[in-house]
Parts: sequence; structure tokens; C-alpha cells
Amino acid sequence: MFKRLLSVLSGKKAEASDAPPVTEARPGGKEMITVYDVYGHELNITRNEWHDRIFLPSLKQNWNDPDELYRLIFSGLDDGFPADLQRAAQRLLEIETMPERGHTMLGIVLLRNGQFDAAEATLRAGIEKVGESGTLLTNLAKVQAERGDEALADETLWRAVQADPNQENGLMWWASIQRERDGEPAYLKALQTAAALPGSWCPQLWLARHHLEKEEFAAARALYEQVLQGGRYDRAALTMMSSDMGSSGQIPLILELIAPAFDEHHHDPMAGLNLLRACQELGKVEQGTALLHRMYALGFPPIKQHLDQFAEVFDRMRAQAAHSTPLDAANLKMVHMSLSAPIWQYGFHDADWLFAAKPDSAPGICFFALTKITDGTGPAQSQGEDDWGRESRAIPLYLAEAAHYWSDYAASCNIVIVEGNGPVLSDTENDAQALFDIVPAGTQYIVTGEVGCTGEGKSARWTIVLHLWDCGTRTEQESVRGSATEDELSALVLSLEERLLAHIGHQRAQPLDAFYQRPTFDVMGAYLTELGQSFMLHLLASGRMPKSMMWGERSMLDWPLAIALHWSTADVPKLMYLSTLGKARGYQSDVLPEYKERSLALLRDAGPANSVASRVAPFVWALFGMTDELGKFIQAQPADADPAYVAWLKRIAEWRWAPASGDK
Repeated sequence: MFKRLLSVLSGKKAEASDAPPVTEARPGGKEMITVYDVYGHELNITRNEWHDRIFLPSLKQNWNDPDELYRLIFSGLDDGFPADLQRAAQRLLEIETMPERGHTMLGIVLLRNGQFDAAEATLRAGIEKVGESGTLLTNLAKVQAERGDEALADETLWRAVQADPNQENGLMWWASIQRERDGEPAYLKALQTAAALPGSWCPQLWLARHHLEKEEFAAARALYEQVLQGGRYDRAALTMMSSDMGSSGQIPLILELIAPAFDEHHHDPMAGLNLLRACQELGKVEQGTALLHRMYALGFPPIKQHLDQFAEVFDRMRAQAAHSTPLDAANLKMVHMSLSAPIWQYGFHDADWLFAAKPDSAPGICFFALTKITDGTGPAQSQGEDDWGRESRAIPLYLAEAAHYWSDYAASCNIVIVEGNGPVLSDTENDAQALFDIVPAGTQYIVTGEVGCTGEGKSARWTIVLHLWDCGTRTEQESVRGSATEDELSALVLSLEERLLAHIGHQRAQPLDAFYQRPTFDVMGAYLTELGQSFMLHLLASGRMPKSMMWGERSMLDWPLAIALHWSTADVPKLMYLSTLGKARGYQSDVLPEYKERSLALLRDAGPANSVASRVAPFVWALFGMTDELGKFIQAQPADADPAYVAWLKRIAEWRWAPASGDK
């Protein structure tokens, strides 16, 4: 539907009109139609599938809804299904509250089906009811033109322009006729004549386009200012203005004239995308980000992929000036942050009914963030969410998760952070002797290590070294090393997990929580990325890092959702996603409301009523303030319901979302 949205500002003229679903010719005569799901994903189906499985059932479903029926008929005409629309158009006329629209649509459908007499009768009946409107007269002129009565069609068309000079179909048909007969001067004179009619603004836009093409920028600007000051333009006018300004290189003018006038709730979203492109071109990151928030809040799936692209661009522009910052350890508070559960279990407000706990008597194993392998030594750095810093945290986070689920050890992960600044990536190997003194009593092993990377992109080669230390003897028990390309990194991590678990023993045949599944090779790369990102969000939610240091927020919220949709049979990715939203609520994210519909859709598609995802549905209701649903669910709990589950429901119903570092 919106594949052509970003053709603006590229020199291509965009028509100011509602666009139908995009069709693309394929070999064998099978046209493809592009549609979008609730997650904003682009889907392609054949034209016949669209017709039989979606379009016709939708007509039936909306038989009594005039607005939706009108939209479907309009779409069906654009998709080339006029033969299926006559009954629907007659039904629209019966239930229509706007007679002009009902008579116009039935007249157009009859015209497309070659029923000229019936079309004319329908349009004239509309004129009898509402008077000579531009739309009714324009379509009556089309009927007359189809019959070959050119003189009568001309006369009717001019009456249509006089009745409504802003009805673009009639205006541009009439102006184009003048051009065909007498050339460009006649075309311009026709537009000027229409522009002189009371209440006109559309002819001015076409005249402004002409001035821009001739590089007469002052004249174009004057016309735009006249239209904007009048305030009577339609929802598509700003799209045409901004597209033409961009195509003519007048990008600053877009922000100067269009930005103050644009209302995302009333104007074509394509105008908003043009404004975002202008912000990108002019480096207006903060202005672009503010508009981006407004556009996302619309919840309009066809433009989501484009908004995501702009979000990535603005985040990258914002981050270009932010580099890893050397730290002066003497002047900053560096602390060890210990996580006693998998990082995605945090954010659920202590869902102890869902996650099994190890007994107090369980021996401990503590994993420490990896340090950086370099050619020399250097100071510790505050490290943002780049690949190297992420892997230094994600790999031990995953290994701790593996030990938690597949062994009888009480596993934890320890990561050094700078209070108020973020995690630390050190160039110096961990001093195991010092670490022995900070782990809790009962810890049997600690695991330290290093990570290194040479090259970039697909040619990058990663090296991982792990050291297993015995806390009782304070000696190194095992050292494992591996090297892998970017594509092989997932296999290397799974191999290191297997070797490590085999060495520490006490392995479990079944995971600690029955729903847990080890990530497969094909999702491991994305899974590690999510663990690293989830830790950064945990720092924000626990108040250990300011929001000003975060960039790529939507990407981090979208990431686990993408994993959940890809690995749809597993519960952990769904919990990862909901945990991410819980953390976002914890740091009072401005973008969280955008995820309501996607989250509810994920729950609807999650599986049986007794699944893990269905049992955490109340958490989603609490996240998005759905108090009625949550209250009814709590009241409906049976007398023999799990007390821990009921207590959790009451906690989330009363949750005030204040940052809490220990909250799970």
C-alpha cells in the first residue's frame, strides 16, 4: 500500500491521493498484492488470493458499515474488481448517511461496468438530492465522455470546476484538456482561472509546482503561504507541497512551512515521512525524533518499516559524536552488579510462581563479564551497546543462564558498571584472586574470560577464552579457547557451553523450568544480542544509567519481538519480549504505548489457554493500563488458584513502576 512512500524528495512527482495496495506483475500472470500485518510486516499474496480470501469476505463482514464499505469499494475499483462491486455499491447507497458519496460511488461502479444509462441516472439522482457538487458533475462528465459527447462533457466538467475547484480529478482533467488543445500556456491559464474562484487552493498547488520546476521559488512560496494561511486544504495537500519542495531541492522550506501545519491525526502520513526525510537531510535530529514519536503513536502498520528506518538513522546520527569514554577509576564509582537469575526474568515484578528457584544449599557458580583482548593494555572504558561491548556481557549472561537451567548450580553473572554511566569493558584481564573475595559464601566456581575481535562485518574473527576457577583452592581448573568467524560465533558459544557444563558436572537431564528450550543455532546470534540489550535496559529500569545514554530504543524493543515471531513455538522469546516491555515501563519509556496492539496480537497468537504466555497476559494488561481486564481476571480466579500467582496478580495491579534493581 505504501511502497511508494519514499519516492518523494527524489525527483519523482507524487500524486496527492489515497494509494491502493501495491500490485506487482509476476511471471505467469500472477500479480502480487502487498499487505501489512499488525506488527508492520510486509506480506505478499497473489491477486486471486486477495480477491477470494480477503476482499470478498471483507465486503460481507462490513455490509452494514457505510464508512468501511465505501473504503472497500474504493479499494476494489483500484484493484480491478468492478464486477464484484455493484451489489455492494447499491447497498452503500441504501445505508449511506452522505448521499453525495453513495450516489457517486454507485455511479462510478456502474460506469466501470459499462452501464452508462444507469450511471447517469444515479448521478443525476444525487444532484437532485444534494445539488451540483464537483464530484457528481465530474463523474457525470465521464459518462458523457464515454458516450463520445465531447462538447457536453466539456460543459459539464467546467461546471464541476466552478462548483469545486479543489476537486482534483475534475480540475486536472479540465486543465489537461486545455493543454492538449492549445499547449502549456492554455494549461497555466486554466489553473489561474480556477485559482481565482472563491475558496480555491488546489489550483494554487499545481501552479506552485510549475513555478518550482521553473526555479521561480519566491512565486511558489507565495502560493504555498496563501494556501496555508487559508487553512482550507485537504489531508493530502501537505504531501503534494512537501514532495514538490523536496523534488526541487527546497528542503529547508519543508520544515519552515509544512512542519508547523502538519497534524499527524488529520493529514496524510506521507507528509510526515517527507518531514522526517527533511529532518534527516538537514541534520535536525531532535526535531526529527520528536516527530517520529508522534508518527509511531498512530499505530499505522504500513508506515512502520519506514519509521523504523528513520529511527535507526536518527539514532546513528546521535551516536556518531558519542564514542567510548576512557574512565578515571579514581573519580568514578565502579561497582559489581550481580544478577542471580537470567536477565530476561527481570522486569516481571517478582513472578516467583513462574520461575523455579534453586535451593539455598545449591553450590554457586559465578560468571564475570569478559575483558577485551588487545595488543596491549589500556584503561577501562565506559562501553555502550556496540558489538564488542555487547558480546563481553552477552556471552557470560548466556553461560550463566545455561548453568542455571542445565545444572544444579545456583548461577549468577557479575558485571562491572560505573554508577550513572553504564557497563565497563576492561582491557586488563580479571584478577581472579581479587574476585574470590567478593563472591558469596558457598560459591564453588567462578568463570572469567576474554573476548577479542579482528576485522569487521562478515570478515570479523572472534576469539573467546574462558577460565574456570575453583574457589576452594583458588586455582584455575580449566581454560577453554575458541575462534570463529561472525557466522560461526553461535556454534562456538554452544560448544563452549557444552564443554563448560561437562567440566563442572551436576548436569540436569531436564531444564529447571519445563518451558525452557536451549536456543538453536539459527537464533543464537539474535539471542545473544537480546541478552546484551536486555542488560542495558535493566540498567535503565534500575536507575543505574540515565535515559540520555540510550540510543536505538525502538530497535531494542523490537528485537525480542522479532525473535518471538521467528521462534514462535518457544515460550522464552515471548517472555524475553514481555520482560523488555516491563523494563521499558520501569524507566518510563515514552515509546511503550506503541507496543500495545503488537503485544496483544502476540498473546492472541501464543497458543493454548494454559500456556505460559497466556498466564502472563495479565502482565500485558498491567503494562498498558487495561485495568478493567486485569480486575475481572483477578476476580475470576478460583478458590484453589496458586497463592503465589494470585499474590503476583495483586502486585502488578498495584504496581507503581518505581525503579527497583532487584525486581524480577
